[in-house]
Amino acid sequence: MVKHDFKVTTQWQGGREAIGNVKGDVISEQISIPAELGGNGQGTNPDELLVSAASSCYIISLAAVLERSGFENINITQQSIGRAIFENSKFKMESINHYPQINVTDPEQLKSKLPKLLKIADSNCMISNSIRGNVEINIQPTILKN
Repeated sequence: MVKHDFKVTTQWQGGREAIGNVKGDVISEQISIPAELGGNGQGTNPDELLVSAASSCYIISLAAVLERSGFENINITQQSIGRAIFENSKFKMESINHYPQINVTDPEQLKSKLPKLLKIADSNCMISNSIRGNVEINIQPTILKN
């Protein structure tokens, strides 16, 4: 079994209107409560970070799966949308929808393999594996020719 620790340090001083910080080995960002949820919206927020983590994990996994399947000149642009709901007096992330636009040299070859490759990429994504069962994950790809 391989184990790896991912460390971040967060800092916050004040109440709902305050701005905090999150810092890791690479990331260094301000954090705040989103304006839509009554905060000042001056930094990123845990919800956006969760969707960003899911999106970046999935796109990296998808690129690796496509490469291992023999595709070259891979170019993927992906929009991901997380839908949060307020239920039973609590907020939670209900779903994350990924919309990858996949550019490859041979789109016809990709069409026949894509359903299987999408599932493999999702099963190889650590974030998908971590939230599966609590957050619905949907993938709706578009294939384009390079």
